[in-house]
Amino acid sequence: MGRPSLEIGTYGTIHVAQTSAGSWRARTRYRFADGKSRQVERSGASRAKAETALKKALLTIEDSQGGELTPSTTLRQLGQRFLAHKRDLERSDGTIETYGYAVTAHITPRLGDLTVAEAKPDRLQKFLNTVHKESGPGAAKNCRSTLSGMMALAVSNGAAPRNPVRDIERISQPKGKRGSPAIEPKDLPDLMKKLRAAPTLIEQDTVELFEFMLASGWRVGEACALDVGSIDFDAETAEVEATNVRVTGRGIVRQAVPKTESAWRVTPLPRPTMDLLRRRHERLKDDTTLLFRTVLMRLRDPSNTQRELRDIREVLGYPQLSTHTFRKTAATMLDRAGMSAAEIAAYLGHANPSMTQDVYMNTLKGDTRAGSVMQAQLSGLI
Repeated sequence: MGRPSLEIGTYGTIHVAQTSAGSWRARTRYRFADGKSRQVERSGASRAKAETALKKALLTIEDSQGGELTPSTTLRQLGQRFLAHKRDLERSDGTIETYGYAVTAHITPRLGDLTVAEAKPDRLQKFLNTVHKESGPGAAKNCRSTLSGMMALAVSNGAAPRNPVRDIERISQPKGKRGSPAIEPKDLPDLMKKLRAAPTLIEQDTVELFEFMLASGWRVGEACALDVGSIDFDAETAEVEATNVRVTGRGIVRQAVPKTESAWRVTPLPRPTMDLLRRRHERLKDDTTLLFRTVLMRLRDPSNTQRELRDIREVLGYPQLSTHTFRKTAATMLDRAGMSAAEIAAYLGHANPSMTQDVYMNTLKGDTRAGSVMQAQLSGLI
């Protein structure tokens, strides 16, 4: 019975022998990407040094040729191949931008010189722990997701036997940190009054955007991208079909939301909110079909919108206020009206109802469903 073949990118037993006084040679057979096994050897002044030299050489024995991935491909190279692969799959600009930031800002500077073969769970875990400590859980989650995709590409190309990210702990938010809290119903009239009176929000035409976000539960990027073509005034609904994102070298882009994903949804809106949208369309229709462009008729930047709110929240008396507060407040209203986690997840565009329960809902017991939940909850506020 013949000797079993080595897996590509692996080597057999290392044999070490003394060749002369003070000189040792280590040998093994390595199976290359072309399927052929060849002998590889290195020498050293001692048995241990010869074996170490051979093992080090085996990690980089194959230089990537013609774009082929091998165990010796560096994570710097793999990161660029991964981004090119995502472009080939026609992933959205925002998705590629997010992955690209993880590759260029974190992975390449810290791990770029490691090879695929050296990307072990313990090394990757230490890297993610450092990112989590220095840049926060969001950056760490993005790096973990990007590394998982990179190593999955390596596995599919035969450069790694298993994705090491599978053996890394998932990133979690620190206990007690849940982001911006929902606004209590008794405080909403005061908040809305102060928002409507804020000079900077009036100047930037942002007040009605926040009113819409409170009623719809939409993310800030989704609200900034709302087009009149997505609104059914008769049915009193609005469709999430795009989101505004910033793309390096291109600025703000209105990016389509795939209809196969949970982010795409049709949202029933309160009648006063529909009246708000109708008024805005009448006022802006000669210049744009978008409902929430900037005063200069440009695509609105979600980050700038978030900053507008951060800049005044202390003055307003709501130091934790953010654009996400409106979304969380909408979810809490639906929860208190007796809607289920699955129903609220569909309304918010969450793929997993458990996320809605864990992050957004207060899970109050004993409440009954309102006939027209958001309209009743926001009566007199919008």
